[in-house]
Amino acid sequence: MLKSRSKYYYSKLDNDNKSVYDSILSAWEAKNPNASFTLNPLNKNIDIQKALEYIKIDNPGLFYVDFKQISAGGMMGMMSVNANFLYNKKQIDDMEKQIESVIASVLAFKNFNSLDNYGKETVIYDYLVKNVSYSFGVTNDETTSIIGSLLSKKAVCEGYSKAFKLLCDNCGLSGIVVTGKATPQDRQEELHAWNIVKLDNPSGGTACAHVDVTWDSANRGDSDTCYSNFNLTDDDASKDHIWNKALLPACSCPQLNYFEKNGLRAASRDEFINIIKSQAKLGKNHIFVKYTGREVTNEQLMKAANEGLAGIIKPGQRVGFRYSNNRRVAVISLV
Repeated sequence: MLKSRSKYYYSKLDNDNKSVYDSILSAWEAKNPNASFTLNPLNKNIDIQKALEYIKIDNPGLFYVDFKQISAGGMMGMMSVNANFLYNKKQIDDMEKQIESVIASVLAFKNFNSLDNYGKETVIYDYLVKNVSYSFGVTNDETTSIIGSLLSKKAVCEGYSKAFKLLCDNCGLSGIVVTGKATPQDRQEELHAWNIVKLDNPSGGTACAHVDVTWDSANRGDSDTCYSNFNLTDDDASKDHIWNKALLPACSCPQLNYFEKNGLRAASRDEFINIIKSQAKLGKNHIFVKYTGREVTNEQLMKAANEGLAGIIKPGQRVGFRYSNNRRVAVISLV
C-alpha cells in the first residue's frame, strides 16, 4: 500500500471535514470503492468536493481511483461516496509492487540515507527529470498519475508532481502538490501542477521552496538535467505561476535555489565568465548559470560565454547556448 506520510491539505480542514476525509481515504486504501459514514447533523459545513480534491492531491498512491467518476449521496444522517476504480485488485496489487521497486531503486542511490534533505531532494528531482518524458498531446488516467511517471515513464504535470510527492513521502521529506495555472514561455496560460517542498533553512529552522519538475524535464534539451525551476521563491515562481497563496506556505528563502546553493549565480559579466570557465575546466559538458546582473541581451551573454570557453573547448566541439528570460538562466552545452 502506497500511503502518504505527509498530508498538508488534510491539515487545512476542520474536524468534521477531516472525519469525512478519513472515512473516504480509509475505504479506498482498503481497495473498497464505496465509503459510507455518519454525518454530524449539527454541522452544515461539510464540503465533500473539497475533501475529495484534497484526498486526490494529498495521496498520489490512489492511482487506481477515477476521480472523474465519483458519486455521493446521503439520507437520514448517512453519507455514501462511491468511486470507479480504474483497475481490478490484482492489477492494483501488482502495480503497487512495481512502484515500490522503483522507489527502492531511486532511494538506493549511493549513500542516500547519509544525505541531508537538500541532497535527497536533488536525487529525487534528477531521477524524474532524467527518466520521465513529458507526454506531449496525450493526457489520460495514466499520464496524470504515478503510473505514467514511475512505470510508463511518460507523464504530464499532474503525474510528475504526484511522483515527486510520493518519493518525498518515502524518504522523510515533506512535499505538497500545488495546483494552479502557469504560462510557459511563448505560450498561453494553462492549468498546471508542481510542488512545494520543506527543507532545512541554512539560517536555521525550516523553509519551503517551489519545485517544477515538469518544466525542467520538458526543457532539458540535450542535457540530462535542467535546474531552472529547482527551489524557487514565491517571487521567482510568480513570474509565470499562479496559485492560492493564502492556502499554501510561503517560499521566501533564496538560499535554497539551486544556483545560489551551488555557487552558480553571477551578479556581473565577469562573474558569469568565471563560472563558465571554472565549470568547463571541471569537464562539465552542460553548464548552468543564473545571471542576476543588469539586463543584457542573449547575444551579449552568448559572447560572454564564448569568452569563458576560450582556450578550453576541444577541437571539433560545438557550443550550444540557451537562455530563459523569466528565470535568467543560461545553459551552455559542449557537444
